[in-house]
Amino acid sequence: MKNNFNQRRRNFLKRSFALGALITSDWLVPSFVYSNCNLTPQESSGPFYPLSYPLDQDNDLTYLKDKSQKANGEIIYIKGVVQGENCEPVSKATIEIWQACATGRYNHPEDRNPAELDPNFQYFGKAITNERGEYGFKTIKPGSYPASWFWTRPPHIHFTVRSLKHTELTTQMYFSGEPLNSKDRLLQNHSKEEQEKSIVTFYKEKQKQIGQFNLTLKG
Repeated sequence: MKNNFNQRRRNFLKRSFALGALITSDWLVPSFVYSNCNLTPQESSGPFYPLSYPLDQDNDLTYLKDKSQKANGEIIYIKGVVQGENCEPVSKATIEIWQACATGRYNHPEDRNPAELDPNFQYFGKAITNERGEYGFKTIKPGSYPASWFWTRPPHIHFTVRSLKHTELTTQMYFSGEPLNSKDRLLQNHSKEEQEKSIVTFYKEKQKQIGQFNLTLKG
């Protein structure tokens, strides 16, 4: 299993350098506010993890290289630090994200949501942390969607973080100010402190909506 992960990671590193998918200084917030180093709460990957990876696997989900139009929805920037339990930065960690588009639908055959798919949205992305543990994604704010007739999921983005020296983390990032947060069965299963680590407030800087989501891994 580790050998397969190592090979996949080497292949992704090669593609990252070729495509410019690694984060650069212009992706990063000028000064990070490091959160406490309590562990980020675990979540399941949910039913809509991609069955196959798209050709585009970089950290800009708003634009597909074979399309001329950009994705619909509000563009957001997610930036943060991957760190260990002692607040040490974790470099060369691989971060995957997957999410619904602006209408609240996943690009997955099991998603029965009748909302329209966005042919210009990437739905899945990857990034690798730099030597300071920093990462960044450009994406859109996902829509809410019905999980059942009595439960509507708030906007959220799935994250999986892999590092050779740490336990794999799968979690979800939520958006502050969403009324559905207080009714979400998954989010409310966590303690108040864990919820605070999972909910991100976005702010405007240089005409960009930026949110910081720090991730703490178990050694």
